[in-house]
Amino acid sequence: MSARSGRGEGPSGARGLRGSVDTERRRALALGAALVGALVVPAARGANAAPSTGQPQSDVSASEPDAELARRFDAFLDAAYLRLLVANPQLATGQGESVGADRWESLSETGAAAEAASASRELATLRREFVPERLDARRRLQYRVYERQQELLLERHRWRDHLYPLNQIVGPHVDVPRVLAGQPVRTRAEAEAVVRRLAAVRPYFAGLVERLERQAARGVWLPKSVYPLLLTQSRGLVDAVPNPVLVEFARKLGEARLSPRERRELETLAARAFERDVVPAYRELIRVLEAHAARRPVDGGAWRLPDGDAFYAFLVRQFTTTDLAPESIHALGLREVERVHAEMEEVMRRVGHAGDLASFMQRLKTEPRFFLGDDEAGREAYLARARELVRGMQARLPRAFASPPPLPLEIRATEPYRAAGAPGGFYEAGTPDGSRPGTVWLNLTQLHTRPLYDLEWLLYHEAVPGHHLQISSILVDARIPRVRKVNRWWQDTAFVEGWALYAERLAKELGGYEDPYADFGRLSGELWRATRLVVDSGLHWKRWTREQAIRWLDEHTPSPRAANEAAVDRYLAVPGQATAFTVGMLQILEERAHAEAVLGPRFDLREFHAAVLENGYVPLWALSEHLRRWVDARRREHGAA
Repeated sequence: MSARSGRGEGPSGARGLRGSVDTERRRALALGAALVGALVVPAARGANAAPSTGQPQSDVSASEPDAELARRFDAFLDAAYLRLLVANPQLATGQGESVGADRWESLSETGAAAEAASASRELATLRREFVPERLDARRRLQYRVYERQQELLLERHRWRDHLYPLNQIVGPHVDVPRVLAGQPVRTRAEAEAVVRRLAAVRPYFAGLVERLERQAARGVWLPKSVYPLLLTQSRGLVDAVPNPVLVEFARKLGEARLSPRERRELETLAARAFERDVVPAYRELIRVLEAHAARRPVDGGAWRLPDGDAFYAFLVRQFTTTDLAPESIHALGLREVERVHAEMEEVMRRVGHAGDLASFMQRLKTEPRFFLGDDEAGREAYLARARELVRGMQARLPRAFASPPPLPLEIRATEPYRAAGAPGGFYEAGTPDGSRPGTVWLNLTQLHTRPLYDLEWLLYHEAVPGHHLQISSILVDARIPRVRKVNRWWQDTAFVEGWALYAERLAKELGGYEDPYADFGRLSGELWRATRLVVDSGLHWKRWTREQAIRWLDEHTPSPRAANEAAVDRYLAVPGQATAFTVGMLQILEERAHAEAVLGPRFDLREFHAAVLENGYVPLWALSEHLRRWVDARRREHGAA
């Protein structure tokens, strides 16, 4: 990888980058600090503040760290990681672990009760066995993060009948092929585990159907516009000939250390399990989804559900890991939209457009040179351009990072069976040992709705310096407890997605977006996330209709209507999640602005980025606390020098 050439570059490179930051970025940093300082950080006594342990929080110097207690605490967190994998075998496969390779998690009410009981036991053991004031600062932070995580699980359990068990992006119907695709088949034992897992799909989906029926009985329905997407995805998997699950299994068998006879035998067993267990499970899910779609589905946001306003307020707190209220989210979004529009107008004038921003956006939606054809040549050209852009950014990374991404990366087309409801691009992490690479999946359907000026920011978000660099760096860092290397899709979203949105902006500092239209695309991406604050809260808090939300996006973004419809359906299906991106980015920008102001010429961007990632997946309150302590330590070091 070309980025490896910069592994040994000294700190002067990062300081030189800081010196080259332009006025526009400084203004954006200052704005981010002002916005977040007013809205995000003050969570001192709220649900997402550093949780109370029943004892006063003290400074590092309040007591001497206890080495034996630290050793036991490390062992506790490592055992907690293994307990988590036993209960969530899909997570285990994602982490490259063999735990539960022939099982799926339980989606039944019994399974939900077991998860809540486990969280209660974890909390009780944590508080009984460890005194955080006797741990060093880093472990004390990990204590409080783990404590808050268990509290959040218990809070989610109370809302379990409001939480949609599947949507067009994540859920059991797409988990089955995704997890199986990431499962190794190197030996007969591993192949037999896949066969048993195929056979276990039927009880897995029985729990899903049970949950959907229980929710419907309590007046909780999926959003109306989401049902067709789920049905298309589910039918696409079971009706595909040849089936992608069996094709992938056969491919892996061909590379395994097996005799031809064993391969044929295992292929037969897998095909039998697929027809006997997987197909009927999907058919039953399809039947239930069709029945629900014909009855009384929700035609609107979460506010229509029982106690919908309180539920949505919980979701905003969960996804942002702040105490921001939905009304504050909406207001923040409107201000961010106004700011980004002003920056877009500057680019518009730079390329010589004489009209207003609305006319410029309309032009970009329809100008043929910004789009590729919906044919094989167009798809190949799109993938080739994507890979070229990632290679170019990888070569620039040493200016802002001490090391390149430590794990391999692939850029691939989203599989047809899940493309219908998938976003334009998304990232799936590889395994810590590199045996499965990280993958950026690009949706190559309807390329006439995917402008080329949006491709750069999408790749910098999903690949480098975004999710791939972020997640692979965390996965291989031996200092991070393994339990902090596991990220469930609803957990610490503001940190995960906030980093990737920050990475889009960082890429401009590193020399990306040389074409002004690509820079406009970057701003379009930032605008897209700002509009999410407005539209998500509009749908679920302010009682906007689906059409009203689509129309608002049509009027405020350069995105084609088809993309806006897909976006609104995503926000309806996953309430609250879309609010995390901008909130997380603004928090990171604030912490960087603070570090630059305090450390002055001694600020090292590469050290700062390492500090952001060195605790693994954490909520924003923990990130802020850690970075403030890091800045204070650097200031004292420099002062002593």
